Amino acid sequence: MTTVENVFAVVRDLILELKDVDENDVTLDTNIESMAFDSLDFVEMQLVVQKKIGVALDPDSFASRKISTLRQLCEFVVEFNESAAVPA
Repeated sequence: MTTVENVFAVVRDLILELKDVDENDVTLDTNIESMAFDSLDFVEMQLVVQKKIGVALDPDSFASRKISTLRQLCEFVVEFNESAAVPA
């Protein structure tokens, strides 16, 4: 089962790898804009989430949501994963 905590661990590790930030500054309530991601960072995040969590994020569905914190991002991934797992 994918949880917010599982997703956050993956996202947090990636952020610490990509950005020069203190690990204590990367929390669930961290504002995504404060991380100063560029388009390549977002692509890398999509690839890592797909590889490690098994969720392929559609950039359009991500862009259409009002996601401003890492918590909202992680919740989005969990919701996306749960909706994809429900048989039609």
